[in-house]
Amino acid sequence: MIQFCVSQQLNENPFIFRSTGTRVYSLEEALYHIFHHWRESSEDFLSQEMITWVSELGLPFVASKMSKIADNEHFTTRILDFLQLTDYFAPGELNVLKHDLEAWERRLEWEKLKERADYLTRRGDPHKALPIYKRAVQLEENIPLLNNIAVAYMQLSAPEEAFIYLSHAHALDPDNVSITLHYIEAAILSGEYESAAQGLEKAKFLAPGSADIQFLHGLMSYKQKRYTQALEYYEEAVNLAPATSHYVYKIADVYKTMRMYSKALDALTQVQNKDANFYVKEAEIHAIAGDIPASLKSMRNATEVDGANNANMWAKLAEYYRHDYDWRRAEDAISHALVLAPDNEKIRLESARIKKGLGRMRDYQGELTRILTSFKEQYRTDM
Repeated sequence: MIQFCVSQQLNENPFIFRSTGTRVYSLEEALYHIFHHWRESSEDFLSQEMITWVSELGLPFVASKMSKIADNEHFTTRILDFLQLTDYFAPGELNVLKHDLEAWERRLEWEKLKERADYLTRRGDPHKALPIYKRAVQLEENIPLLNNIAVAYMQLSAPEEAFIYLSHAHALDPDNVSITLHYIEAAILSGEYESAAQGLEKAKFLAPGSADIQFLHGLMSYKQKRYTQALEYYEEAVNLAPATSHYVYKIADVYKTMRMYSKALDALTQVQNKDANFYVKEAEIHAIAGDIPASLKSMRNATEVDGANNANMWAKLAEYYRHDYDWRRAEDAISHALVLAPDNEKIRLESARIKKGLGRMRDYQGELTRILTSFKEQYRTDM
């Protein structure tokens, strides 16, 4: 059934949901988004920013109702009252949602925080996930939380921080195979080789014959610049688990470090599943070898395979176009990335570089200022 929007005025100012990056231009779009993404929207809906935005839609009476709803301490009541501000949803739809909300609200608070942070980590926003994880771990310190905080730090290339949390998790359950392996990897990447070696001895007892143990031996050799030895360990890992593409990529990384680019590309032929990650790795090797046209071809293949919701792939494609001085295509690619992740600082920084290349210095300086402001706000949040 077609329904008229509550607000009939033209609106060009969207409300942006921080967790999902989704932009909405009408109250009905906001209702739809919150109905389907209520977990991720829990801090956005009924925020002062949203109330102000609704008022600016020409709906001050709705904004006033929202302010009153926000005073209710029960999450389920708040969200259901909000969704009934208009007749957008049928009673049956709201009854189903009420059941889900009540079940969720009965769960412990730390679980809710973890769920939201896990979502952010999966979509590639670990810097947003970390403050939420830390709030959760203040309420309940357990292995899944400690592990996932470490995962977020690893995504941010901060293995030293990850090692701290994994050390704690490992102490809580020293016989947990998964935690032990994660602990060893973080130790290696942090340069804690003695701890890593002790962990590997433990891992051999816990998981004899595991390909991951060979992989971790290879990683430690690689970090210590013993490249020939690293190749031997990685190849043994591939022999034990030939379907694990990650091991093959590490072989390619060793050859890439040794500047043996043709061998790095030859190594990739062992990958059984030519997915988007395969093309990203292929593009990376072509790029460092100086073959930008080949890297662009591989990166375009990656976006065709998995570009619908992957902002980072579009940003990488934009970067390669920038290196090729193809500014128009670089701008098109970064625009795709920004639609998918408008508040991702790395993507906005690439956008700034492209603006500079296009000679739009005022836009470039403005973008840098916004990024710096965002970093400062994030730093205050983390504190």
